[in-house]
Amino acid sequence: MSVKFVRIDDRLLHGQVVTTWLKRYDIEQAIIVSEEVAQDKTRQMILKLAAPSGLRVVFFSPEKLIKVLEKSEVTRSTLLLFTNPREVYECIEGGVEIPFLNVGNMSKTESNEKITAGVAVTEEDRSYFKKIIDAGVNVEIQMVPTDKVSQMKDFIGGND
Repeated sequence: MSVKFVRIDDRLLHGQVVTTWLKRYDIEQAIIVSEEVAQDKTRQMILKLAAPSGLRVVFFSPEKLIKVLEKSEVTRSTLLLFTNPREVYECIEGGVEIPFLNVGNMSKTESNEKITAGVAVTEEDRSYFKKIIDAGVNVEIQMVPTDKVSQMKDFIGGND
């Protein structure tokens, strides 16, 4: 499979992702995996406009991604981009191979708690991150490639 990079970033395609991570992994295609975005044509149009020319952008729910990968292999150098750990875990449970997960931005809201400068999680998020880590996935927090890497397990537990 040609999935080169898997990231959670609730901002999805934006300046940092486009200018740093896409270049670092020579990404040709971004698959945005989100139930919400897969049903929102306006948001899809805005995200496609934010993408650099030449980057193919597609939108799937976790269920659709699982079905697509059962039938065909990803051949382009691909970024899987999620907004939350629940949908990452749904994909793992469905057989999608994710050996490494980068966590970028998860915005602070009234219902979550900040664990690093750019990452805020709910109890549900903590639970899913633990499940992802327990499934053998290395989960790292890193906004951009030049930032220091932090291990998610140091903030939420898992694989103790």
